[in-house]
Amino acid sequence: MAKFKGKALLPTQFVLDSIVPSLLTNLNYWHMLPHQVRKYLIPHSWHKDIPVGQISLRVNEVCNLRCGSCGQWGENGHLSAKLARGEKLQQLDFDVVKRVVFETRRDKPYYYIWGGEPTIWKPLLPLFEELAKYKLLGSIVSNAQALDPIIGDLVATGALSVLFLSLDGWDAKSQNVMRSAANGKMSDNFEKTMAVIDKVHDIKQRKHLKFPIVIPISVISNGNYTHLADIHRLVIDKTQLHPYYFGWFITEERAALHEKVFEERFGYKPKNHRGYLKSCFNDVDPAVTAAQIAEVTRISKGRSSVPQFLPDITTEAEIARYYSDHTWHCGYPSCESIYFIAEVSPDGRVTPCRDYQDYTAGNINDQTFYDIWNGEKFKLFRREMEKGLMPVCTRCCGLQGF
Repeated sequence: MAKFKGKALLPTQFVLDSIVPSLLTNLNYWHMLPHQVRKYLIPHSWHKDIPVGQISLRVNEVCNLRCGSCGQWGENGHLSAKLARGEKLQQLDFDVVKRVVFETRRDKPYYYIWGGEPTIWKPLLPLFEELAKYKLLGSIVSNAQALDPIIGDLVATGALSVLFLSLDGWDAKSQNVMRSAANGKMSDNFEKTMAVIDKVHDIKQRKHLKFPIVIPISVISNGNYTHLADIHRLVIDKTQLHPYYFGWFITEERAALHEKVFEERFGYKPKNHRGYLKSCFNDVDPAVTAAQIAEVTRISKGRSSVPQFLPDITTEAEIARYYSDHTWHCGYPSCESIYFIAEVSPDGRVTPCRDYQDYTAGNINDQTFYDIWNGEKFKLFRREMEKGLMPVCTRCCGLQGF
């Protein structure tokens, strides 16, 4: 995957196969182009009021799975700690979400819906019906828990443009072990995920639809780095893009340094970043991973699913450095998403960062969206980030995938 001035670009083949034909056949997608022009071609200034390009709604905190790679519910996950303290798990108020959609409709932001597990959030389908009213588009990031009963209705709204599905295993046993159930029993996540992929593929074939684009997301870890090509074979003809993420994680040394830098910049110590102290990436073999990446690339030629690697590193030396040298930003020297994306937490807090959500710029439960987005706290964060990345930022999927 190429970069442009430190910003990630979609694979060319995916753009030609999926994006261009969609633009030519559906005028509703053209309104996203100004955001892309602003992203790649127009310099940004931290002190200026700006339109919002994407609103990410983390609609809830509850999740049915306990995945090792997760910063929320995995090893050292900050929501696991929250639940252990007996604190209530939060979810977004749909009436407040509807107000935000209405307030921001003229900017035509893209909506990125995640959790927790968003299919457990009851207003998920009504949200996409609301987006459709204003001809807005969105995506869902899901483990497919409660998706099958409503996926047909979601597609019918016309507002669901991308469906991201977590796929870490190459068969039922491997997936269901790595993505285990919250109740401690063996999950049936593999079966649910593959059933949804099949169902959406069938709907698109029958109705001659380009959307939603189906994108399985695979996180490279100790459990699957020897089977990356086998995972790709599962989806090679029924999906359009297949990103492999080198797991986002930090070390104790970087965590402590981050606390020092964050406190110097903002006056208090962060906590949630410690959810990314993980051991599930410690044993990934760079040589084997590089060979698997080469095999994924080879078998994908001429097939519908285009592989993507985030960050875009493919050699044994680069992969080894990713895991051993956390000072390396992998070619992404600055955070660009803070000028385009607002992250909304289940309790209504608006933060500039998807993964490390310790900085709060405001709360949509008691403020208008633009009072937060163009407010002093958000601008302060942008100004401070002009000084350079913070220690945990070099292993952030928002930095590498934006």
